[in-house]
Amino acid sequence: MMAWTDSDRAWQRWGETEPYFGVLAADRFRKASFAENREEFWHLGDAQVAERLAAAEREFGPVPRDRALDFGCGVGRLSLPLARRFGQVVALDIAPAMLDEARRNADAAGLANLCFARSDDALGEAGGRFDFVMSFIVFQHIPVRRGMRVLGAMLDKVDRGGVAALDLCIDRRDTPAQALRYWAQRHVPGLHALFNRARGRPVGEPFMQMNAYRLDAVETLATSLGFGPAVVATVTHGRFMTAQLIMRRDEIPVS
Repeated sequence: MMAWTDSDRAWQRWGETEPYFGVLAADRFRKASFAENREEFWHLGDAQVAERLAAAEREFGPVPRDRALDFGCGVGRLSLPLARRFGQVVALDIAPAMLDEARRNADAAGLANLCFARSDDALGEAGGRFDFVMSFIVFQHIPVRRGMRVLGAMLDKVDRGGVAALDLCIDRRDTPAQALRYWAQRHVPGLHALFNRARGRPVGEPFMQMNAYRLDAVETLATSLGFGPAVVATVTHGRFMTAQLIMRRDEIPVS
């Protein structure tokens, strides 16, 4: 079975079993303890949207507030805050159970300006162009070769003068032993279940990929699509380094 298929199936499984933990992998967001941590979960999403929009407007001036796209929306952690700031939001995810939960959350919040749809590699359900495109802690779960194709389709949805805000893992900083274990958990049947058992987790809990992208390749792709230089901030989480990028599309290349 190809790794990209495993990634899709794993995300669908997270949506069915632990949707909030699947979005933010901290034990306090598992079903057993989510109720007392619900407010924090939504606050973190709202703060992230507010901070990225503020950073974009510091760099590029006012961002038009007509349409926004949330790629890999999960349960709507970023989609709902975006809907409070934009006229229309399109939110895409690969997992039907995630989309169902996101719709319930939007209904509970009284937000009617959201369209939730199943994602594909061409983002075919996201018609037209967008003033603001956002994706956080999503691409790391997609194998890089496939992810770069999806990223190109996503960036091409940004309108001229619009902004993309991305979060990407760019370095795993694995020791040789850690790299070998990661490869084996992805490719050796049954091994991940054994690791789950050893950690006291459900044996059938899916493997969560953490793929690192080359920052220079992402920037080259963006430049080819008419984006100006990216503003990049790096953040270290244990042995993982992530890059947060904001960039404005100055031109739409003629095909």
